[in-house]
Amino acid sequence: MRAPRPAAPRSVASWLAAAALCVAAEGAHAQRVACESREYRYRFCAVAGDVEAARLVEQRSRSACIEGRTWGWDRRGIWVDGGCDGVFDVSLLATRADARPAGDDLLTCESRDFQYAFCLAPVTIVQAELAEQRSRSSCIEGRTWGWRANGIWVSGGCEADFRIRTAAPALAAPPPQQGLLYCESRDYAYTFCPTGRLRSAELVTQRSQSACVFGQTWGYRNDGVWVDRGCAAEFAMRPR
Repeated sequence: MRAPRPAAPRSVASWLAAAALCVAAEGAHAQRVACESREYRYRFCAVAGDVEAARLVEQRSRSACIEGRTWGWDRRGIWVDGGCDGVFDVSLLATRADARPAGDDLLTCESRDFQYAFCLAPVTIVQAELAEQRSRSSCIEGRTWGWRANGIWVSGGCEADFRIRTAAPALAAPPPQQGLLYCESRDYAYTFCPTGRLRSAELVTQRSQSACVFGQTWGYRNDGVWVDRGCAAEFAMRPR
């Protein structure tokens, strides 16, 4: 009898896929999240950390879970709608806690080996600018560096000192005018203000120092208005 044939070696594509997963695992942390749209209502399931990517692992509902229609994700977590109930694998960006202050209002952040790095700030940031570039690689805002309320990110080999401006004391929320909705992002966190069935919304009066920009720091869904990154404003609503 012939000796059994040895198992075929893995294809090059399989090895490359495995290597890619290993590289991704170095820069991100994984988390499994279950999120359910009860009674076909919108629901947001927050996660601890900044989401880099998400995928559906298991659909538990009869209603279809379709990305972009009945489920999706943003940097804060997973949302579901239309009866979708599923389990999701969420990849979180790794953060670096070793960012070192370079002065009273400076923060140093370094992209080692040209990898993405996020440097946590000890205060809430409302504005940041490049103070001094330390690397040979260019530090270009929006391409190889940027900022969020809780820190600075760098990539592509950028290393620099960044001048940061901290949050001003919060202003007292004024009473909203009759017929208007007041919605406020406190501590630069995402906030959702439910309204019931909503056709559209329009910004009437901005009450915050932070800019309220449609699609970036405020927007609306079919059941309410959301604000983020310090936006506080009064909105006129058009119900369904």
